[in-house]
Formats: sequence, C-alpha cells, structure tokens
Amino acid sequence: MKVYNISDINSLGSDSIVTVGMFDGVHAGHRKLIATLRSLSLTMSLRPLVVTFERHPRQLLDPQWQPQMLSTYEERLRLLESCGVETVVMEAFDQRLASLSACEYAQSVLFQKLHMRALLLGYDNAFGNRRRDDFSQLPLLASQLGFEIVRDSAVTVNGIEVSSTKIRRLLCAGDIMTANAMLGAPYALEGVVVQGRHVGTTLGFPTANVAVSGQGKLLPGEGVYAMCVECDGKSLPAMANLGPQPTFHQDRPVLEVHLLDFSGSLYGAKLRVHFLKRMRDICPFPSADALVAQLQNDKALAKKIWEENR
Repeated sequence: MKVYNISDINSLGSDSIVTVGMFDGVHAGHRKLIATLRSLSLTMSLRPLVVTFERHPRQLLDPQWQPQMLSTYEERLRLLESCGVETVVMEAFDQRLASLSACEYAQSVLFQKLHMRALLLGYDNAFGNRRRDDFSQLPLLASQLGFEIVRDSAVTVNGIEVSSTKIRRLLCAGDIMTANAMLGAPYALEGVVVQGRHVGTTLGFPTANVAVSGQGKLLPGEGVYAMCVECDGKSLPAMANLGPQPTFHQDRPVLEVHLLDFSGSLYGAKLRVHFLKRMRDICPFPSADALVAQLQNDKALAKKIWEENR
C-alpha cells in the first residue's frame, strides 16, 4: 500500500474515484465502503483513493476534547491495507483545511489535485466547514465539473447502523460482543508489561500489568474480561481486570492480564490484548479466599469463551 502526503502532491496523474473519512477502527461499515470503492473503480476504470487525516478533526476544532480513538494511526493504515486499499492520501487537518467548505474542498483538493471523477460517500458521510455548510450543493458542483457522486448504504448489526461513535459507546458500556461485531474483529490494545504490586501472584493468579500505549486510544468500560493475548507470535487465552482493585483498596485503574496456563516472566514484553467478552463487574470480596474462588470461575469461563472464538 502506498501512502502519500497530500502536501507533496501536485497531481497523481490518473483519474480517480475517491472516498474521504477518518476511518477510525476501520469497522464493518468502512470495510463495505472500501469494497464498494474497489468494485466501482474496476467498473468505472478509475484509480481508487482513500483520503484520510493524520489526526481527528475534532482535536483541532475542540482543543478541550480528549481523543477516544478506536485505532492508532499505525493500526488504521494496517487495517486499511488488510482491506485491500492500495493508495492512501494522508492530510494534516489544519486551520486552512478546516476553513474550506465542502464544495471548496471537493474542487480545490479532490478534483484538482486528485483528478476525482467519482466521489463515494458513506451513508452518513459529510465534510466541510459547518459554518459555511454547502454540502448539499455538491451535486450541483458535480454537474458543473463533471464528476459523479455515489452514496453507499449502511451496514447494520442487531438492527443498529454501524458507526465509530456507536462502537465507542458500546465499548464504554462493556458491550464488547456487539462492538466487536460492528468492528469485524475483536477490539485490541497494545502495551508493555511493567512492574505491578504482585497481588495476583500471592493469590495463585499472576498477572501482567500492561501499560497501554497509543495516546488517545479508548479504554473499554471497567470490568473483568475474557481475552486473547498475542505475545511473541503466539495467541494465548487470558482474562483481565480493567479498572480498580477494591478488595485490596486500589482505586487507580489498571489493566491486569492473567494468561491462562502460562508460566514465565513477561516483564518488558509487548502484548496485544484482544477483548472477547465482558464476564462480570468489578466488585469487592469479603476475603482473599472468596476472590480466589471467583477467579477460578472466571478462568473456566474465559477458557470457554476463548475456545469459542478460536
């Protein structure tokens, strides 16, 4: 896959069909849109281009907003490539770009720089400065300049139209299974194992304290989760506590991952953890023995969930 910085492009030369968006998470709706893009590019003999942004536009428009992204920049590119995208045009969302209306952006960037002859829009896709909103005038511009506009249909899961915003809400609510169905793959975080408080070891359930990397990446809601963990090229079953540890009066949220049927040191290792299902709430237990009994039940359920998702 080739990634171009639009500031370095005078013209890509060949006529293109373009789709524009953040593509955060590259969810099932995005995947359908990309499949449509590739199909139309063959039918219309146009070069398929995916135009996206280095950072979320809201980070510029609302400086107080704390990013809650479904994918890092690197993950997004990796996911786009896995969908068969051959060419990505990357834009730095800045004040100049933010000031452009939809028609100005379509003409000065998409049409003139990228030789757009067809514009593919998602079912809820829109762009351009909202205070100078002329998105509804795009069909008139298209007829004047000679490009086509195609609107793709929505993808639904359990009767709900898929969107990045809805996936974020589901993850925060702990509805991992529905979120994963919308994403088309289990939601994942990456991090390095750091020193913890060794509470799990004393209970017979040693855990890896994962310092999550990826600034601005969303953490799912607190709870106890069944997981699949990638480490050194292996996929291993696991369970995790995401949040505080009330039984031991630990209020600071942490991600503590216990790999099932694993022995050895993980300090310094890089883990990629995939959330499969939220098993229960975090709650205090009257004693360490009561907690251990619950952890045994959690382990059995996590193993069953992992087997079902292999």
